[in-house]
Amino acid sequence: MEPISTNSSSSKQQLIKLLKKLTPWRNSDEKHHSAPSTRMPKIGLALSSGGAKSLAHIGVLEVFEEHNIPIHAIAGSSMGAYVGALWATGHNAAAMRELAEEMQDPLTMKRLADPVMPPLKGLFYGNKVKAHLARSIGDQHFEDLQRKLLVISANLDTYERIVFRRGKLVDAVHASCAMPGIIVPVELDGVRCTDGGVVDPVPVGALKKFTDVDHVIAISTVPRLQDIDTHDTATLTIREDDQSEAQSWWQKALASINPGAPGNMVDNLRRALRASQIRLAHDACLRASVAIYPVAEHADWHAYHQYEEFIRIGREEALKALPRVQQLLTPIPETPHDSRPNQLVVATR
Repeated sequence: MEPISTNSSSSKQQLIKLLKKLTPWRNSDEKHHSAPSTRMPKIGLALSSGGAKSLAHIGVLEVFEEHNIPIHAIAGSSMGAYVGALWATGHNAAAMRELAEEMQDPLTMKRLADPVMPPLKGLFYGNKVKAHLARSIGDQHFEDLQRKLLVISANLDTYERIVFRRGKLVDAVHASCAMPGIIVPVELDGVRCTDGGVVDPVPVGALKKFTDVDHVIAISTVPRLQDIDTHDTATLTIREDDQSEAQSWWQKALASINPGAPGNMVDNLRRALRASQIRLAHDACLRASVAIYPVAEHADWHAYHQYEEFIRIGREEALKALPRVQQLLTPIPETPHDSRPNQLVVATR
């Protein structure tokens, strides 16, 4: 009986070896389930509008460069679109700081002025500003960029958000920076475009919809909702009004013919837009994985001479948020979806 048992056992072992050779997929499948593959997450930045105050984005990018935070895509509105375009065309934070230094000179700002007479559609045409943008970001198209960029503008005719991701880069940035009442609307392909901050001051949703990022970091220079609902803010506003009352007679006379002076047409329009932007930005930042608020409370939107202060605020707020940002770099499981090309990035408008 023993020889029969030995032969039977030997036959079973040989059969098992044969089955393993014929079904190698079982072993690999078991290994796959025991140790799933992972990848680094893709991080997107949503850069807000805010005029000169949005130079704070440069300080945030400086901190991210110093701590090796990889950025996969950027979406920007207005001045945030310009900073995003600089990043997409290969400028580092140091190069952006140098460009900001050039803009602080009042003579430089005067040379960019091309007044509209009579000022019916805006105070300036913005063509000189566009030429200035072209000197820094070049004559590139979105399709040529090595980095993913979305530029936000507003369609004045249909009230829609425009997400530029094809065509000439400088045209899109020019349209995104066309501040209502100040810059004449930019016409592209028969569409009248204006400042992206009107419809999407912190474009978190655009990144989620049109790119393949896993996490979005919102950088908002727009005052937070809780900041404007405090007694301290109201007191500050009253103090600023008192300072305005203390102006000399000739200062008041000049202000009376300046449409951008406090209380005049452009100032009223800008403040009304700001009121809606605060709430739009609040809702957008709630959708972000991390929100950073480098808000400069005591500065004007056109105070480009304060660029060092804005960049400093950006650095400080980025450093505060750095632990939360670094948590976003935890590897995530790789899924079959990750290997598919992202069709939305190249979709038509």
